Amino acid sequence: MRVFLSRALLFLAFIGTTTQALPQSEGVDTTSSDYQIGYEIGSWLPFIILFTLALMVIIRSFRLSQKKGPQ
Repeated sequence: MRVFLSRALLFLAFIGTTTQALPQSEGVDTTSSDYQIGYEIGSWLPFIILFTLALMVIIRSFRLSQKKGPQ
């Protein structure tokens, strides 16, 4: 019970801190080069992941077919 109480208090302290910090934060600077680079990487990332997964499936199926041999 003591562990649960300490974790609950820690969670409430975290929520209190973040709700106070959010209204004081400034807007995002979308003109910075770091933001632009991150935006480009983020826009291409899903396609890169899908391509990599498809390539891994193709390579695995090719290796499995080589191990089995012709049927």
